[in-house]
Amino acid sequence: MKVYYLTKLAVQLGQTDLTKAAKYAKQAVTLARRIGYTRGELTSLQVLGNTHTEMGDYVTAMRSYQEALTIAQAHNLKRQMVPLYLCMGSTSATIGDNDRSLKYLLLGHSVLTEICPVITPECADDYGMSYVTIGNTYYQKKDFMQAREYAARALQIYTRSSTSPAAAKANLLMGRVYQAYQPHTQGRLDSAGFFLQAALYIEATKENEKEVAGNLISLAELYQQQRKYRDMYLVAQRSLKMARKVGSKPFEQDAATLVATAAAAMGNYQEAYRYQVESAALNRIMVDLEKTRALEQLQVRYDVQAQTQRIEMLTQRTRADAAAAREQKRWLWMLVAFTGTLIIGLMVGTVLFVRLRKSRRELAAANEEISLANEEISQSVAEKEVLVQEIHHRVKNNLQIISSLLAWQKDTLPDPQLVQVLAGNQARIQSMAMVHEFLYQADNLASVRLDTYLGALLESLHTSLANGDKDIKLRTCLGPLLMDAKDAGYFGLLVNEVVTNAYKHAFTDQQKGVLTVELVTEGAGFFLGISDDGKGLPETGFVSRPNSIGIQLVKTLTKQLKAKITVKPQLVGTRVEITRQY
Repeated sequence: MKVYYLTKLAVQLGQTDLTKAAKYAKQAVTLARRIGYTRGELTSLQVLGNTHTEMGDYVTAMRSYQEALTIAQAHNLKRQMVPLYLCMGSTSATIGDNDRSLKYLLLGHSVLTEICPVITPECADDYGMSYVTIGNTYYQKKDFMQAREYAARALQIYTRSSTSPAAAKANLLMGRVYQAYQPHTQGRLDSAGFFLQAALYIEATKENEKEVAGNLISLAELYQQQRKYRDMYLVAQRSLKMARKVGSKPFEQDAATLVATAAAAMGNYQEAYRYQVESAALNRIMVDLEKTRALEQLQVRYDVQAQTQRIEMLTQRTRADAAAAREQKRWLWMLVAFTGTLIIGLMVGTVLFVRLRKSRRELAAANEEISLANEEISQSVAEKEVLVQEIHHRVKNNLQIISSLLAWQKDTLPDPQLVQVLAGNQARIQSMAMVHEFLYQADNLASVRLDTYLGALLESLHTSLANGDKDIKLRTCLGPLLMDAKDAGYFGLLVNEVVTNAYKHAFTDQQKGVLTVELVTEGAGFFLGISDDGKGLPETGFVSRPNSIGIQLVKTLTKQLKAKITVKPQLVGTRVEITRQY
């Protein structure tokens, strides 16, 4: 209990007095070692390392983490290894050693997957923090493909709980990755804006003003890339005000530079000059601090590497001595057992040789029978594949006939509401017919390339629904995904309903608009985002007409796909997200 309370006291004092916190953490470590309390020693060493990290003594911090890791490895306490590897990786990143940081983070993630192979609610936050931290390290190394991969994994976890601690960091990382991708297409910049706004919303909800200031800087840089200088000016002003409040000089300098750039772009050169002078003054301060910090980091990196190498050499020497002792003992037992085993082996070998010759004769006869059976099965499968393709072709033709009948009947009806109903049903039938057309043409009759099918479906809907008097653009970013024929039909109908609703209702009060569709795959699951920059949802929300056949169909299809649908209002327009996880 005394070790426990000393450790808790060190954690509490770490908020106000780091020197006293380190003192009580050392007392807890000493007492835990004296009484043989392994877990208490491990925990207090980690707290001691965290305290020295906050004090800037990274050499002592890494030594404490390494001692705790050695204890955890010796007692096979894998659950305690994960946060230790995370702390060592974060400390290495702080001193600018990204390669060593990535090494520790990947080791920690490997241990996490070993003790928790499936992501459960108990270890979801551990996985999320691991993905985000590894992704940030890859981003610092400018490996944006790997950074995006780990950000996507984290976002898959946080779609269930957007208030988790690292949810904002996952959205921020994904936004910055899209922002850094070359070339800067409009679709990538729009995706960057969506994720940056999501991160900003989460941080603002938690009233974390320092993080909000940093996120606003990223958003202002995005507006600069999009040449939206008015939005850039307003966001940078807000970031500058918040950075001054929290006393963050780096954020204050970046924000002042962005305000000056935006003001110059809008023609307000006097104001741009004033903020540029302020930015230059802050930059001189930052340069002096950066020079001092760089020298300190070089010394710390050298000390940390030297200490780590010494610890690794001692650990390897101990392991080598233990392995040599075990090897000598093993060879002694092998020598004793060899003589008896040799005699028994000769007897057994003779019996096995006789049996082997008999088994070979029987195996040759069985292989001949299997070959004949395989030829018959292959011929039967080929015939069935031809029949299945013909069935898909006939189903597609029948659905096309039904669609043509609906089109003919639509042209003969005087009631506009009935015409609209028939048009909607015609579009649904066309999406189903398109699935059978893809199956008829595909080599694999059991599944559909969903990205190819979705691209064709979206082009068809855009051609039939885009109003000729308005400039409505369709942007897609579709990742490869295979889906069985049944689910592909449900998926096509679901996309047809949501996209048709967007074309009909989102752009009624404007002449231009953009509809963006994004498909991201993760194993057997998927993430589908459909967003527009239209007039947004009414006050009553997405379910303003709960008895509408379209809304009922969307709910039913989502349930059939075992997916989850979320409708999110944005600053401009609406975003619908459909997620299925495995």
